[in-house]
Amino acid sequence: MKQMKYILVSLLAAITLTACDRDGDTITTSGAQPVELSGSGDVVINKDYASGLALTLNWTDNSRLTTNNERVQTPIGTTVNTLQFANTNSFDAPIEILTEAGTTSMQFTAESLNSLVGRVGLESDIASTLYIRMRSVLANNVEPQYSNVYQIQVTPYSIDMTLGFVLDAGRNDTGNTLASPNSDGIYSGFLGVGGWYNWWLQEGNGVLWGNIGDDGGGKPFVISSNDQHWNFWYPGQSGCYYTIVNTVRQEWSALYIPSLTVSGDITGEMIYDRKANKWTLAYQASQAGSATIQIAGTGKQYNSSTGTDDAAAIDTPVAFGIENGALTFGQTPSNITVNVPSAGEVTLSIDLSNPKEWKCKVTEGSDTPTEIPQILYILGNDDTWNFDQYLTLYDEDNLCYAAAVNFNCSWGYYFSQAKDDWTHVNQDPSTSEWKLIIGGTDDNNIQAPGKGLYVTIASLGWMSYWYGMADPITQVSYTGFNDDWSLTDMTAVEGQPGVYTAQVTATGDTPWGAQILLNGSWDYWFGTCSDGSLRWTKKNDGNPVGWEAGKTYTLTVDLCKCTYSITE
Repeated sequence: MKQMKYILVSLLAAITLTACDRDGDTITTSGAQPVELSGSGDVVINKDYASGLALTLNWTDNSRLTTNNERVQTPIGTTVNTLQFANTNSFDAPIEILTEAGTTSMQFTAESLNSLVGRVGLESDIASTLYIRMRSVLANNVEPQYSNVYQIQVTPYSIDMTLGFVLDAGRNDTGNTLASPNSDGIYSGFLGVGGWYNWWLQEGNGVLWGNIGDDGGGKPFVISSNDQHWNFWYPGQSGCYYTIVNTVRQEWSALYIPSLTVSGDITGEMIYDRKANKWTLAYQASQAGSATIQIAGTGKQYNSSTGTDDAAAIDTPVAFGIENGALTFGQTPSNITVNVPSAGEVTLSIDLSNPKEWKCKVTEGSDTPTEIPQILYILGNDDTWNFDQYLTLYDEDNLCYAAAVNFNCSWGYYFSQAKDDWTHVNQDPSTSEWKLIIGGTDDNNIQAPGKGLYVTIASLGWMSYWYGMADPITQVSYTGFNDDWSLTDMTAVEGQPGVYTAQVTATGDTPWGAQILLNGSWDYWFGTCSDGSLRWTKKNDGNPVGWEAGKTYTLTVDLCKCTYSITE
């Protein structure tokens, strides 16, 4: 659309310049013409017929421009028409909808109109005036023209705006919510997420919020509800985040909480269960009765000023307390009194799954989350069976493991979930698809893809396996150090499959981490993480540990062990 406007302006300029060769022949255009706007009338929106038609707007056609010379024709559909909606006739802060070129009408269902007038600010369950007009413009340097102001009475139905719904990257409901107790467009709560988790927030009125659609990618934590927005994304650390989405200020923030310490009558370090969104501490109680405790820690605050850069994140004290009988969250701890039901094995827990009501209590028995193994052993890939080779966890939600594996096997291979556990995890014999079964036999071992170094992936969540790329690894390169994204080849270390080295000189920061590319393709890579590990298609922002400008390092990567190091 913008390109068409520029073409038109250029065309008109060319016409004018050509015509000026002869005095009196200057050709001019009428410019964008205001439309006459009308509609189907007042509306009482019925929520029981959400998909039914509620409002139709019509306007006259202003797509054809005229000139003072009938022999000169101008392009059709160059005028940009934008509908504006407001709760006052001054249109100080209108909600705008761009219409398609050449159209002269637009229809709204009950659901879409109710969402629209909610954004405009009309009060629910009473009739209020909705002001509508059309803004027409030919080019950025031409004054817009406005239609008549069309007024109708609209009675919206009430919507629960106390909850915001967390959607996944595909805009599917996750079942998680953030709370806005005052229905003021500010939503907050705790979410348990994986590193770089992508998500959206949908308000009760249907408005979808995501990150502002900035092609430069330089505005994380700045939000937008426009059609051109992206999804939100968390920093690279997995775990518990206190999340605030402020639709009024159009920004959001994520306070990462890596640990919580309990002091007082109960002491210890709590463990976070990401899927249950719960912190727990199992301990031996000496007696039943009340106990007074404090719960505190130090978090990392990410916001629009820090972005997702771990080094820029702000150290922030975090603590829980009690106020008017309700569990609270802030920076200063206060006493929390809990009832210990019995002596013996009990569990202190903080349940954060309901953003409207957090709970702290002690229950009988052990309720600690099952620790997810960080590695999955692979046996037989090179005819050895000694638990010294493995895949590394890179997707906790789906229990996906990956690593480069050196294959040269005679009898196939299988996976094992624990060291010295000979229970096979291998090909499901009931299907020809690449599916896994626990408790298989040597008869259904997985056949190797060939000889050489292959990226091998297994998911215990989906119970399947596959290879990250069809061909073996023949070339390894690094990119991203010093924020330089050109490729530098690495050298294979003889006798150590999967190990490669290269020299790299630190000339500046590495703000976005680095990637280890395979076979020269941006589709196949391991990313550097802050703990010295490599993760398949994952990375952390920030410099490697020990990175210092002016020094030259030997970069060593082990694609089989999924580690990297830099040494002077």
